[in-house]
Formats: sequence, structure tokens, C-alpha cells
Amino acid sequence: MTIKIAHFADTHLGYKQYGLIDRELDFYDAFNNVIDDIIEKDVDYVIHCGDLFEQPKPPIKALLVAQEGFLKLMKNNITVIVIAGNHDKLQRKATSIPQELYENENFHILTIQEPTLRLSDELIVSGLPYIRKDHEDVVKGLLKDIYEDVKDYKHKILMLHGGVSKYFDFNPEFELDTIPDNFDYYAMGHIHQRIIEKDFKGGILSFPGSTEILNKGEISEYDTKGKGYNLLTIDENIEVEYVNVELERKFIDKQISYPKLEEKLDELEEHIKNDILTKSDKKPVLLLTIKDGNFDRGDVSRIIKEKLDNLALTIRTSYQPTEIDDEGRPIEKPFLKPEELINEKLSEKYQNKDVGQLGVDLYRSLSRHDLEETYNISETFYNKKFKKATGEDNDNQ
Repeated sequence: MTIKIAHFADTHLGYKQYGLIDRELDFYDAFNNVIDDIIEKDVDYVIHCGDLFEQPKPPIKALLVAQEGFLKLMKNNITVIVIAGNHDKLQRKATSIPQELYENENFHILTIQEPTLRLSDELIVSGLPYIRKDHEDVVKGLLKDIYEDVKDYKHKILMLHGGVSKYFDFNPEFELDTIPDNFDYYAMGHIHQRIIEKDFKGGILSFPGSTEILNKGEISEYDTKGKGYNLLTIDENIEVEYVNVELERKFIDKQISYPKLEEKLDELEEHIKNDILTKSDKKPVLLLTIKDGNFDRGDVSRIIKEKLDNLALTIRTSYQPTEIDDEGRPIEKPFLKPEELINEKLSEKYQNKDVGQLGVDLYRSLSRHDLEETYNISETFYNKKFKKATGEDNDNQ
């Protein structure tokens, strides 16, 4: 008997990108379009590998969109299995996640306490919620126990949320030796790029990617690999393929040399009018980088606004004017992402990689304006590192 499973993740419902309600609605549209496509494919199960929501306390609209989508699936006799991602949960013990609102006999949440769900005599699904990097030793032990419990099943699926060192070189949640061998399918979430490796520890590992574009780095990959979900087909073996669900709003990422600014803006204006707005009423998002030359940013911003403001949902402009050294030669500066810079500087200053990771975790939570998670991260670090080092008694605080 053939079984079909849809695997998706990183839907980030409730994310108001650039502070725009239009972008929040785009994320709901992407989720709904994936749900409708899954139903058309007549699948048996759906697995969602974390970051269903953008934050642990999502807006009502996000909760309702998720509820309606999952109800659609269940009305079509599709069982849903989920794990929590880092955006879904507060980083403290004994806190609930929004997904618990939907839990019933056809909607299952895999947890540390209940990490497995038997689907048939031959097929079992296991998983863990997101657990931070500094607890990796605990995760390794939990995964070892899970494997011992499920190793005799013919088909074994493992759901995880986090980066894997082989594909994510900046503080990945999972080193390769943390993940046990011989699961048939490693269903991942967290990384927004799409990855399928068909020879991973005796099985297939895949990140299905996010369902919408969350950052600039995802634009070029969307043009080549698309966005959507994975479709697993299980009979004697497991096969997996990407299913693309087209996004309605276009992103345009352009680097423009300042000496050709007017020319390139005219070309961009024509492209938007003739190739985009004739096919959709959704104005594109423009990400422009102006480089080469010594120019006034205010003048450039004014020119761009006059030419394109009415044709775009938003225009995000960055500037890379040419810097010249004393001998008149261009100065090239290496580019570091904010998280890499924070980690590098703090680790170097305190001679402690854990402090670097703390800085990264705080940066991520503050970037989401999640003060409660920021407090919890700080408290956890204090309890684990400072009190342990000084021998303070937690009960006396």
C-alpha cells in the first residue's frame, strides 16, 4: 500500500515583514495555497517541522488561519503531525505552545515526553521540538533513546527543527554525530533554503524551506528552486520531491551602478509595469543596492522614490559608495552578517564561545521584539553558567 506524506515547515504565520500588513497577509496566502495544493495531491498525512508561527503569542488572525487550514486537512481525512520550532515556543520549561489549541485525535504534537506516533505496523514518526544548541548533549541522549524504541519498524521518520553542521556552518543546533543513523527520512525545519540529500546516515534528509520569502538571501533560491513543500511517497522505499507553490507577490533584488542609475531605473519601471502589474494587482517588493561612486544618498533616494514609489509595495535601499584610500584605490571591506559579527566579537572578548552564542540568541529574540524570550534566555544562561560557577543556591534567590 502506497502512503503519501506532505512535509512543510517555517510558515511563520503572523510575520509582518517590514511592518506591513500586506506582507502579513502574503504569509497567510502562502500557507493557504500550500494547504489547498496538499489536499489536491490526496495525501494521507501532513508533517509540519516547526515555526508554524512567527512568535509564541501570535495574533488572532494567525491562529485562525492555522486553525482553518488544519481543519480543511482533517475534513479530508488527513492526519496532521507537528513539532514546535524556536519561534513557536518560549525558551523556558513547562510553557505551552500555540499548536496545543488544535490538538485532537487527528492533530498530534510530538514532544520530549511523547516523541513518537505509530501510524501503522510498518510506519512510525518520531520527533523533538526545538531545543537550543547549549542542550545538545541532552538532545543526543533523547534521540538515541528514540531510535532504540523505533528501530524495528520498516519505515522510520524523524522530525527535527534546527540547523545541521553539514549545511549550516554558523552555530548549528545539530552536529552530525548528534543525529542517529538509519532513519529512512529526516524531516527538518529551521533553514529556509530547500535541501534534499538522498544519502544521509542511511536515509534521506530534507529541509523543505520556508513557504514565503523572509529575507533577501532567499530571493535567488526562489527563482531556481521555488517555495512550497515536499511530497513523500512510501511503498517499498521512500521517494521525495519538491512541490512548488508559486508566490503571488514578486521580489526584485537589483544592484545598480550609480553612473547608470537613471537608465536602470527606467528599465525597472518598464519591467514592473509591463511584466508584473499586468499579471497581478500585488505590487512587488524592491530591494535595491546602489554602488560605485561617491554619491549623495539623499539625492539617490529622491530619484528612486520619484520613479518607482507608486509601483512598489515597499522599496528597501542600501548604499555601497566607493571608498578610496590615500593612494586613490578602492577599499574593499569584508562583509559579516550581524550574527557572525556578534558571535565573533563576544567570543573573542570573553574567550568563551557560550557568551558568543548568548549574544546571538539575544540578538535573534530582540530582533523579533520578544522581550519575554529575551528575559528567559538571559535567565537560563545565568542559572546554567553563573550560579553553577559560584555555587549559588537557586532557592535563595
